[in-house]
Amino acid sequence: MRKYLAPFISMFLLLLAGFSLTSAQDHLPDLALQTETKTHTEIIRNFPHSWKIQVDSDTPIENKSIRIEVLEGVSRNPSLRSSATVDFSSLSSIVRDVTTPDMTEEQKAKALWRFAMNNCYGGRWGTSGDGLEHLNVYGYGYCGTFAAVLEPLWWAAGLTARHVNIGNHAATEVYYDHDWHYLDAHRRESFLEKDNRTIASLKDLNSDLELWSMKRLRRSSIKSRTKYYYMTMHLRGHGRSPIYSRDFTMVKGDQLTLTWEKRGEWCLARGAEGGGKPAPEPPVYANGVFKFSRNFRDRATAQKEILSSDNLDWHDTGSRYLHPAQAKKEAQITYRIEVPYFIPSIVVSGRFYKKNPEDFAEIDLSTDNGKHWSRIWKASGTGIIRARASSSKTQEVTTKIPWKYSYLLRVRMRAEKSPSDVGIFLIQSETHLVYNPKSLPAIRLGANTIAYQDKHDSPRSVRVTYRWQEDLPLRISKKQPMEGEKVTLTALVTNIGTANAHHVPVVFYIEDSKQNRFEIGRYMIKRIRPGETALAKVKWKATRKMGKSYRTTGALVSASVDPDNSINELDESNNTCSRLMEVLHPPEVFVPDKSFIRFRGKKGKPDVITITSTVRNFSSSRGYGIYLDDYADAEGVVVKFFDGKRSNRNQIGPDRVIDCLKPLESQNVSVEWDISKLKGVHEIYVQALPAKNVVRALGNRSPAEAVRSIDLDSYRGCEGKNIDAWLYSGDGEIIISDTKLSGTRHTAQGAR
Repeated sequence: MRKYLAPFISMFLLLLAGFSLTSAQDHLPDLALQTETKTHTEIIRNFPHSWKIQVDSDTPIENKSIRIEVLEGVSRNPSLRSSATVDFSSLSSIVRDVTTPDMTEEQKAKALWRFAMNNCYGGRWGTSGDGLEHLNVYGYGYCGTFAAVLEPLWWAAGLTARHVNIGNHAATEVYYDHDWHYLDAHRRESFLEKDNRTIASLKDLNSDLELWSMKRLRRSSIKSRTKYYYMTMHLRGHGRSPIYSRDFTMVKGDQLTLTWEKRGEWCLARGAEGGGKPAPEPPVYANGVFKFSRNFRDRATAQKEILSSDNLDWHDTGSRYLHPAQAKKEAQITYRIEVPYFIPSIVVSGRFYKKNPEDFAEIDLSTDNGKHWSRIWKASGTGIIRARASSSKTQEVTTKIPWKYSYLLRVRMRAEKSPSDVGIFLIQSETHLVYNPKSLPAIRLGANTIAYQDKHDSPRSVRVTYRWQEDLPLRISKKQPMEGEKVTLTALVTNIGTANAHHVPVVFYIEDSKQNRFEIGRYMIKRIRPGETALAKVKWKATRKMGKSYRTTGALVSASVDPDNSINELDESNNTCSRLMEVLHPPEVFVPDKSFIRFRGKKGKPDVITITSTVRNFSSSRGYGIYLDDYADAEGVVVKFFDGKRSNRNQIGPDRVIDCLKPLESQNVSVEWDISKLKGVHEIYVQALPAKNVVRALGNRSPAEAVRSIDLDSYRGCEGKNIDAWLYSGDGEIIISDTKLSGTRHTAQGAR
């Protein structure tokens, strides 16, 4: 009996051991940094169509992707607009979203200048001469591409503009208030005339060479600053995009997916533009995919948007595949796949039928609008054959031509005996895309209104899906800290397993695009029960700096739970989370030079002088951030005026407060000075105290200070002579600074 029972007992023990082992493996912790992924899907049958997306999250969200799918019919030029972002679909839509009707011409010019600096950055080989293309596709380039953005935008806003070339540098001038004004988006420069308010023109700059420095810091080589330049007015390009178009067509079965993620594909080969060399990876870009699909069982859809076809039997609807109409004669069908973005590569797939070895079927590709063709796949064998091929030849198209963002896909077939001996069931392509993520219609916290529109006369159905992540587990105590500000990083670790986890290490890092990382700090969580969430916290002095250099796109911060895998878990793949966090350069606010301090007599009050000081936020250097909004505004700037040094405590007038100064922005503040009991030479000190947001973030800083002298005796001697102000220059001259009497410089001797 034992002889027969022994095998059954052994089997039972093995099953029991296996069950115990499985149970032990299932009874483990699972430490996760959980992010909630949200989607919103809208099926659209009436056009145009708009809807709301409400986003409620404890943290800023991360936009992930947008997908447009055509369910029925044909959609031409599909486009989305979000209330949270600027609409990049046309120059006029950008102007509409960036400016307002009540703005002055100067305000419109400056608003569009700032838009260019906040959505484009300097980078190699982004040399598009079309402003709309530059904004949508590249987002980076040389000085000439910045000029190609600004000039047509100004024209689209109703302003007169021109492209200026200064030696080997290209920039722009805009016309308003009866004069030209030089605004350079690439170098982030604008220069003030001596009235300390008007943006100077190139002519003004060459007439007064001191103006070539935004800070007017004097140099010994002042004569070398003369710039030789010439202007170009693009009469045929006013307010329009001469080459680029976002027009394209989608048919039932086609999908366009646009992500905010870099997936490692960019425009490597740049043809003549790159001199045959591979392009370096830009710091900011995004990848997407356009899926083209034609199933030949659906003959009505497959015949839509055909570029050309020949010798095909479209009437044999009983066949599951499309085949030639006649044997011994080549049949072909050609489609144009057109998208509004750069195409680094494609993957083509399909399903064919081939009965006899002598029959043939192949897929060809053209990247020059049909002038030349390359075979990328040929059927081998017989029966039902699956096709798959990839190509990066699409990168070769970089010239300024209308079909730059398209390619032709051709299928050729030939049956030697019977027309139905060869055929095609399905042809598909995945077109990989590169574009500027700034151009995408993102959503933000709160209420978002999304509008969709396209063009076509026939009925159609489109599905749009937004995907984003919210309630991120990696958090920061301040949304936009300044460089060097002390903040707290927090990671929310959740145990989604079935057992306690003890002594859980959490490590925080700052990373770069090449996955190099530096440790910020670490935290040990004593215990996390199943279903519980615990916090890991570290202090961090916020920075973009990686090693010896600064990151250019923010700080990529990550947290890793149990990075050494010392804890046995159910799932080791959910232990890491990363976020790109904004870290802003502190504002640099000061009165840099005595020429930014001016005096003016008050009409009818000879004993009152108005002192005006220009305060400017100079924080804009391209060495830190690639966009202008990588620099913080200056909030609550207090300006003080003193007669003599501050230690004398002889303050003139009350404190003046500038509520906000954006990077590159300037503002004039004034006080009235009673000189009835004063005489002789006085030194007027102007102090710009550190902005209140800087003090809160970084602690006290020394005030910025400038000084200018005035001889009150000489000033009184010039009363009634139609002179706005006399200034003591310190070299024995009295200079008229606030007047343009016949364009000459007036002096008076004997100041002291």
